[in-house]
Amino acid sequence: MGTFDLVFTGVLIAATIWAMTWFPDIPRGTEGHHEALTARFEKSSDDAIDKHPSYGDAAVAYVDRIADRQLTKARGILSFDGLILAFLGLIARSSEKLDIATAHMVPVLLLMGLLAGSSAICLFLFRARWGYVADLSTFSREIAATLALARRRSFWIERTVRLSLLSLAGIVVLVIATVIKG
Repeated sequence: MGTFDLVFTGVLIAATIWAMTWFPDIPRGTEGHHEALTARFEKSSDDAIDKHPSYGDAAVAYVDRIADRQLTKARGILSFDGLILAFLGLIARSSEKLDIATAHMVPVLLLMGLLAGSSAICLFLFRARWGYVADLSTFSREIAATLALARRRSFWIERTVRLSLLSLAGIVVLVIATVIKG
């Protein structure tokens, strides 16, 4: 393994650790979101969501749409990762003009691992989650549980996007380095 591969691998590992541990734009809790959402559907008192099924149904339906949109994002990330992985597989084949696999085997395998990790996280997000029966006892509890689920999913979706973009940037760097070297 050459100097470029060692530096590239070190930088990629450091960037991956940073991407997986940096936490911007994801709130620690969902209490403020819960209050804002229920206030949107409540008409008079603090517990209108739980006492009026039409308000509660509307609020729960809205929160469920948030969860559905997150799964749609995860599907999109899976598709993107699949396309990038296929592209990486194609350019990593031995060819006379662009022989990335032979020149940079460890970085190519590391990038494939990042894409596989991103895809695995997305697949993990698709697991069926029934939740706790107690969370279904009132509209407020169901909203709180769904918002907590949305927060956890947002955390992991953000990380999959970072891994995918990091992999894409790494592929671009490898292609440029191989073309310059060759």
